[in-house]
Amino acid sequence: MRILHALPLLFSAALLVSQGAQGPPGGAPGGRGGAPAAPAAIDFSGMWTGNMQEDSMERGAGPELVDYAGFPMNEAGRLWALSYDPSRLTSRFHQCDGYVAPYSVRSIGNTRVWEERDPKLQKLIAIHWYSQTFEGHRVIWMDGRPHPPAYAPHTWMGFSTGTFAGNALRVETSHLKQGWLRRNGLPESDQATLVEFFVRHGDHITYTSVINDPVFLTEASIKTTDFFRQPIDPGGWLFPCDDSEQVTGRAPDQVPNYLFGKHPYFEEHANKYKLPVLAALGGPETLYADFEAKLKTATVPEARAKTLPAAGPSPTSRATDPDPKDGEIHVLPLRDNVYMLVGDGANVVVQTGDEGAFVVDTGAGKLTDKILAAIQKLSPKPIRMIANTSFHSSYTGGNEKLKNAGSDPSVVGTFLALAAPGAGSTASIISHENVVPRMNGSLNTPATPAGSWPIDTYIGDRARKFHNGDSVELFHVPSAITDGDSLVHFRRADVIVAGDVFTTTQYPFIDVASGGTVQGEINALNAILARTVFEHSGEGGTIVVPGRGYVSDEHEVVEYRDMVAIVRDRVKAMIAEGATLPQVKAARVTADYDTRYGANTGAWTTEMFVEAVYNTLKKK
Repeated sequence: MRILHALPLLFSAALLVSQGAQGPPGGAPGGRGGAPAAPAAIDFSGMWTGNMQEDSMERGAGPELVDYAGFPMNEAGRLWALSYDPSRLTSRFHQCDGYVAPYSVRSIGNTRVWEERDPKLQKLIAIHWYSQTFEGHRVIWMDGRPHPPAYAPHTWMGFSTGTFAGNALRVETSHLKQGWLRRNGLPESDQATLVEFFVRHGDHITYTSVINDPVFLTEASIKTTDFFRQPIDPGGWLFPCDDSEQVTGRAPDQVPNYLFGKHPYFEEHANKYKLPVLAALGGPETLYADFEAKLKTATVPEARAKTLPAAGPSPTSRATDPDPKDGEIHVLPLRDNVYMLVGDGANVVVQTGDEGAFVVDTGAGKLTDKILAAIQKLSPKPIRMIANTSFHSSYTGGNEKLKNAGSDPSVVGTFLALAAPGAGSTASIISHENVVPRMNGSLNTPATPAGSWPIDTYIGDRARKFHNGDSVELFHVPSAITDGDSLVHFRRADVIVAGDVFTTTQYPFIDVASGGTVQGEINALNAILARTVFEHSGEGGTIVVPGRGYVSDEHEVVEYRDMVAIVRDRVKAMIAEGATLPQVKAARVTADYDTRYGANTGAWTTEMFVEAVYNTLKKK
């Protein structure tokens, strides 16, 4: 088997990782006083092309379905891949998906490398690695800067820092988007980190990538690629893509996928190459020599068993919690005087300007004084307006205190002042009409203090404001998390605040008792996507601030939408076959997503999510 033949290569790469981690000095063996000299810089500048004889099918036309051998993926990774229908790439929001950094390096096409140096001191600031495919522009920072915080945005190329280790450039990368380990559905999560080594030998570069992914892998995945130097510019550096069209008649909530155990081409690859089916399913065991003996007795039923989730409790999320727990409020600039404030359980967004601050959501109320102090540092003007995306306490906990710290002279003497005495001397709170009865306790929800209730509500599909030179719109998304959810869009800044409709930390908190439904949640995510525009290859452009988690864009919302729609499809199929709620829970319909979003304890668990999906589908 070819994967067994690769064992010496994997061992050598692992040894290189170990040596690189120790940071052997380059250049002279020692400096003054016996201290090691600084490693010598290596120039990688030039035009490069990868040798295509290595994994040529994977890097060209694409790998075949159900060919995962040699990848140490866990159950979640295998099930994610087996549910992947390649027709998903014809969907509007997937046609222009870029490649994550390690896949981009190994993709077909040419590469240009150049240095960025300080114009005065000529010190090396960064190495730029630009791949023709999807215009993958990586910046490898060489000036010692730290990696961003966990709540910062993720990109296809991630955030990379480099050092010279011996005769190699060692690069560490974080903040990657979700992408591919292999382009046949084998996923790499947004929690993956990457260590790379670039070693130049004259007109060749040997590249080694070491991918660690706590969500989908059991151990590191190691790959190598050889590059040769081009004597002239090969041209063709741009990669235009437009995804405005898709399959005619496909509904916005339709995400092509295969149900667990129903992959129609499950045996095709193995039969074509006369392999045991078990050999194609991957996993850490396929990396080691004793797997060859296992294959001698492998059966198709044994392989098919791996297409279904194993019985037992669901695993929990292995993702990094992006919310800081240091008791402080952290400020992240977004765009055009719009900021995200992190640290009080749910994200708070603030727009500043001459008319005073416009605040979206107010946190859980535990760090409201520090939120107020952060806002006052951003702007000396008083808070003028507060918008609530939901009635949930995580988003309204600081309402009263922030309201009392502001003022809204525009409502003085108006009907709002008659309906709410004191209006104008405080900031105005805006929300959908359904938020108020939830907060005042008239709909069997715990009442909150009257001073925290919105006074400016809307009952239609949107409300409009013009504030600090920007159009600000609130859009009602019915029956999503609750019956009163709003999206807030700063149109000129192009920042959408999603509230609980979209998070990067957990399954959606569908509050069935307060009017939430799984179909409404999918519709709400599609409502976000109807307003996003990407800058390049499915990223950048419209900024989407989740209720909890890191700053995102269109791609993260698409992947989240896909997850909810796929889980819905699985539950719907089981209901059609007469399954009960306990049977649906036992089937572990979220098995390929639990290592990313799952929880077995706390306020919102995997079982609660599945139950909400089941109950709203069953009711319908």
